[in-house]
Amino acid sequence: MPLFKSLDSGLQALGIFPSIRKFVIAVQDVTNSATFTDSTILQADLIANATYDFQTLELIGSSAFATAGVQSQLAYTGSGTFYGTRFRGGTSNVEPINSAPNWGGSSESVNGVTNAPTQSLIVQRQGRIVTTTSGVLKVQFRQSTAVAAHYARLSIGSYLNVQRIS
Repeated sequence: MPLFKSLDSGLQALGIFPSIRKFVIAVQDVTNSATFTDSTILQADLIANATYDFQTLELIGSSAFATAGVQSQLAYTGSGTFYGTRFRGGTSNVEPINSAPNWGGSSESVNGVTNAPTQSLIVQRQGRIVTTTSGVLKVQFRQSTAVAAHYARLSIGSYLNVQRIS
């Protein structure tokens, strides 16, 4: 057995689990689409019957904010229950997380106005997920309304941190 595999198994037996930290280092765009798109970076594989703490910072911009708007959501492909809070930039909105697999249900959305076309969506989420089946925890984003030749952009500095706690 390789040394690191043996060490990792020993730490897990003691209840010490490695952190998952993902950072966006190059922008990702969604063009002319109102379909939620997975972040290619902000994803974490979770196992069944485990408990994880998570934090996200989602920095979403748009080339046509006034007409297209942007949305983001934290989704889980397995089944589990979310607990925690979210904060959406631009409002003083701090709310509890519901228990739907797609946290936030209708997602976070902000539509700009014609005098603020550079407005962005900033969402922070922190909480806990208790999994019942394995799956992928991931940030998704889209244009609120598909607009040709314009994009929704997941920006550099966005992140997902996940820590298994049991």
